[in-house]
Amino acid sequence: MTRILRLVALAVTILALAGCAAPCDAYCDASANYIEFCLENGSQGDWQAANDRGGWTVWNVSEKAEYVETCKVDFASQLAAGNDVVESNCTDLANQYQENADRGFCVELP
Repeated sequence: MTRILRLVALAVTILALAGCAAPCDAYCDASANYIEFCLENGSQGDWQAANDRGGWTVWNVSEKAEYVETCKVDFASQLAAGNDVVESNCTDLANQYQENADRGFCVELP
């Protein structure tokens, strides 16, 4: 029995490390990567203004890791409250932010 539990725990760990994250966790990671990229490379007014206001402080955090953690906690509380629509929105937006960052587009602020 102990061996089976260890194998299950190992499988779960491998899946987590392989990027098998909840949709809103993926959103938080993708939007943080997008923000980081655009704070460094964005030339449009909104991104320049965000840099002028202190970068990450626009999102009430001091750095990327804090943004990701705050984002995940926020979505976890929404999902715990039974807001099922949030998950599909997270998936759509995560894909959008990932695509924008991959293409080097800095459009809107998340």
